[in-house]
Amino acid sequence: MRHYELVFVLKPTMTEEEMASKLEAVQKIISSNGGEIYNIDKWGRRELAYPIQNFNHGYYFILNFKTENPELPQKLEYTLRLDEDVIRFLNFKIKPPKKEEEKKEVSEAAEKEGE
Repeated sequence: MRHYELVFVLKPTMTEEEMASKLEAVQKIISSNGGEIYNIDKWGRRELAYPIQNFNHGYYFILNFKTENPELPQKLEYTLRLDEDVIRFLNFKIKPPKKEEEKKEVSEAAEKEGE
């Protein structure tokens, strides 16, 4: 199972409803192609490091998903590239996140070493 992180920036001229529908469309692409989303972060409106398409701000979204379908990232990138409301995106493979139980065990072990 491969884990991915998708970061995309939408135009600042979009309404809340339009942004929600774009996010839902991205989620639908992932789920319909065998992906499973396990984290969604909405960072909101942020200033861009440099102007992109004459915009100085954009709405940032981060999605973490996992899939066994090796074609899903390509399909997702193709769709985002064609969407005029997406001004930037980056999709990359990440290491699988540690489970909560493993995190607790690591923190407990660190506490014991400190005693």
